[in-house]
Amino acid sequence: MRMLVNAEGEVDLRIPLGYPKAEVLAFVNANHDWLLKRRSEVLARQQEARQSVLIRGRELPFKSSALDEFMVAEQAVWVPEGWTPAQTQQALDNWLRGQARHEYPQMIERWWPFFSQFDVRRPQLRIKKMRTRWGSLSQRGYINLNLALMQLPTELMELVVVHELCHLRHFDHGAGFKALMTQCLPDWKQREQQLNQLSRCLL
Repeated sequence: MRMLVNAEGEVDLRIPLGYPKAEVLAFVNANHDWLLKRRSEVLARQQEARQSVLIRGRELPFKSSALDEFMVAEQAVWVPEGWTPAQTQQALDNWLRGQARHEYPQMIERWWPFFSQFDVRRPQLRIKKMRTRWGSLSQRGYINLNLALMQLPTELMELVVVHELCHLRHFDHGAGFKALMTQCLPDWKQREQQLNQLSRCLL
């Protein structure tokens, strides 16, 4: 069984088919305190999200603009006066996607000379909004990268890209995968700790 709280504060409980109801209730009751704490954190983040946003590891405040144009600047994100949160989020997603279409291929290109030595096919990039993962690699030849990576510092974006590219050689997280990660990024475990901390805020 698996239980999580999504970005909207909704509880997502995943149960194997045919699992006894009594054991499901026992699982929920055992995790009751965690659930309340996690939901409070999500609701608090929703409140904070209305005031600022993380972009490339920097927290930028939202500011009202008299101009009828959404703009991400060096010190703030300017939002046309009167826009709803939904309009702001859509404009932000569009801006992030535009940046991602430039940044993600560049990051893959930077690392591809190393991974091409393994005689593997270069994966096709797909940019997606994902709630529980930063990235994934499919056996059909796609590397899926979360749009929210654009909110991370460059070194953590690189960690995710390298992680997925390492799966071209090792599809699991065993010793071979870890050795390859260390060969690519000797400090990957420290970066992973930083990423895990941000995951609670951004996923």
